[in-house]
Amino acid sequence: MSGPLARLRHLRRTRTQVHRAAEHLPDAIDALVLTMHTGLTPHLAVRSVAEHGIDDTARACAAVVARLERGDALADALHQLTATFGPRAAVVADAIGAADRYGTPLAPVLDRLALEARAERRRLDDAAARKLAVKLSFPLVGCTLPAFVLLAIAPAVLAALGSLGV
Repeated sequence: MSGPLARLRHLRRTRTQVHRAAEHLPDAIDALVLTMHTGLTPHLAVRSVAEHGIDDTARACAAVVARLERGDALADALHQLTATFGPRAAVVADAIGAADRYGTPLAPVLDRLALEARAERRRLDDAAARKLAVKLSFPLVGCTLPAFVLLAIAPAVLAALGSLGV
């Protein structure tokens, strides 16, 4: 019995993690883009976001900084972002690692990735908004319909019965 329940819990946890990743990944990319536009190297940008970022973004970058302090290369340490943000962060890690290793311009790539991540977050929010109407239909019917019956239909029925002399 615990096998199917464990799989269901894992599936639910994974779905929640994917949604959270889609919510916070654009913020993490934007924070990295802002620090890179100030002239910081990728290594210093990650450190700055770890120190001054908020919530999941700061925690993920702090984990990257911890791996950097242990001697890992930036490209390898950046894959720690996938633990927080999910597999979509691997593209960001690869782009920053390539920029650090080969000196390629990073800001245009991160701008494009941030745009795509924001579009994904918007799609997920739209899907959640469409599901809201279905979720609210039961309370609407359960609360509004009895009140409508008591206030509008019951007096009409009682008046009709009274006019019939019952």
